[in-house]
Amino acid sequence: MSLNFLRTKNIVYIFISLIIIIYIILKAYYDGNDINVYLFASNQLFNGENIYADNPFNKYLYSPLFALLLRPLSILNFSIARIIWAAINLILTFRLWAITYRIIVDSLVIDKKFITWWTIGVITISLGFLNHNLILGQITIMILWLTFEGLYQIVVHEKPVKGALLLALGINIKIIPLIGIFYLFFKGKYKTMVICTGMVILSLLLPSLIIGHDYNMRMLRNWKETINPAGNKYVFENNTGTQSLNAIIPAFFYNFNDGIEAPVNLKRQITAVSYDTLVIIMQIFRILLLSSSLILIFYKSKQREKEPIYFFWEFSYLALVSALIFPHQQKYAMLYFVPAGSYMILFIFSAFKLKWDIELKYRVIALLSSLLMFISTIGGRDIIGNYLTNLLNYYKISGLTNIAFLGFLILIKPDLLINMNYEKLSKST
Repeated sequence: MSLNFLRTKNIVYIFISLIIIIYIILKAYYDGNDINVYLFASNQLFNGENIYADNPFNKYLYSPLFALLLRPLSILNFSIARIIWAAINLILTFRLWAITYRIIVDSLVIDKKFITWWTIGVITISLGFLNHNLILGQITIMILWLTFEGLYQIVVHEKPVKGALLLALGINIKIIPLIGIFYLFFKGKYKTMVICTGMVILSLLLPSLIIGHDYNMRMLRNWKETINPAGNKYVFENNTGTQSLNAIIPAFFYNFNDGIEAPVNLKRQITAVSYDTLVIIMQIFRILLLSSSLILIFYKSKQREKEPIYFFWEFSYLALVSALIFPHQQKYAMLYFVPAGSYMILFIFSAFKLKWDIELKYRVIALLSSLLMFISTIGGRDIIGNYLTNLLNYYKISGLTNIAFLGFLILIKPDLLINMNYEKLSKST
């Protein structure tokens, strides 16, 4: 009976997986605007053109090396290339889950049932973000993996060269993983930091061997001009999609001359602050957010040395900070929320196992974090429609959720999770 049940359950899982894979293949075959941008830029690179101009799909914002690495895909029919790209990202998604799973089972005393429900919870909060990234053919999954895997190899497995190589590639492609250098410095990984920095420099020069040094240098200069965060277009961003700090703060404190139309007749602006003052305030907030990560990095605990979950806690916090302090982080970049959400699901399920026999403040945090994750999960046009989705975007709910979860992570330390799971074990035996 038990064996038949297990077989039936496996068949159901396989059936659901096949449906998801077929859905992704079909969407990748017919859609995928962002990967079209990358593939077209790759072709431009090998035609000696400016990859940062005249792209019919959209602006290319990544490094010459990334365009070079995509050459095996860009010579294919774009529809086939999009399917391969989606498959690569699915593999990387599974690897992200596998690393997190290993961290959890190595750190906490939990059973298979707990892991199953945790996995379902993580899939639930991730599905919308993953769907968005896979359909668009976005690069976020790869960048998140390069950063997570790189730091994981350095900190947990103590493989500095392997980890530095992955992190350097991430920094080369998209500047966001640069926060990993900041992290390594304050973790005292000075040698690894130097190795990683050297690899970043080498990776910038590497395309010169294939496309020529002068052409590569010209593309690097064009890239710098394209992504310069000091550029006027990235100081304040006034669109519904952007959820980073440079969109959240002006949304509530600045008068845009070309303001976007509100989806509801409710006031969003709290007060009007001058442009120059708001720029200073925004930079102060960026520094404060980045500096606040030191609370986690320098946190002392007797259990810390042997528990990889402290690394996951730190990384989850840094991922949220990354999505906030770097400009032009669209809704798809909110995939950076998933590590923090996964961590908080551990806490919520641990509290549930203890029948909520925890302090009132922790019950409140569990309730608020569950509510925000629920809103994030249903916040898609296919689920709640255009009107409510536009409303959530207009009020920057995703960005504000990231800020809230920074506070939750500071309060829900790994010590608490470890003790809750040991207490759960002792009560069940």
